[in-house]
Amino acid sequence: MSRRLIVIFGSIIVILLAIIAIQQYQLYLTKQYSPESTSQFTNSEVNIRVTYSRPSKNGRVIFGNLVPYGKWWRTGANETTEIELSRDILFTNNQLLPAGKYSLVTIPEKNEWTIIFNTKIPDWGTDYFPEFDAARVNGKVESLPGVVELFTIDFTEKNGNPALILAWDNTKVSVPFTVQ
Repeated sequence: MSRRLIVIFGSIIVILLAIIAIQQYQLYLTKQYSPESTSQFTNSEVNIRVTYSRPSKNGRVIFGNLVPYGKWWRTGANETTEIELSRDILFTNNQLLPAGKYSLVTIPEKNEWTIIFNTKIPDWGTDYFPEFDAARVNGKVESLPGVVELFTIDFTEKNGNPALILAWDNTKVSVPFTVQ
């Protein structure tokens, strides 16, 4: 192999490594401000795991401004928010969500949100493909007495009735479900 060819291949490798290092550093910076988190709901019937990133309120007006009303939102920051179910669940509007892995997208409104479970899981939360919706459910908006600084996805269970909870700023959305 000629010396010139070795220099060209070596240069290409150095450039590729530099690009990868820059991308990793940018990913580190974004996750520093919106850390990755996992919420889990487990009982004797089901295991549900949500992986998402948690942006901060940081003094901003969130809903109706940073997150516009009436437009789809990736429901978190950075990569796509993912939810994985070990069993089928049924929401109060008789929407069945089969066991599996989904991206979680929402359409916030002032009084009610549409929560969307989509079979397409893009790398980043910048794309949404409605034709792959597996289920759409509505959740009522509740005002919280205090501010939730970091966007939070969690679960609650009252009297054996579980619900998916989305909370940020002074807004909370609950989505009750039953295990099938």
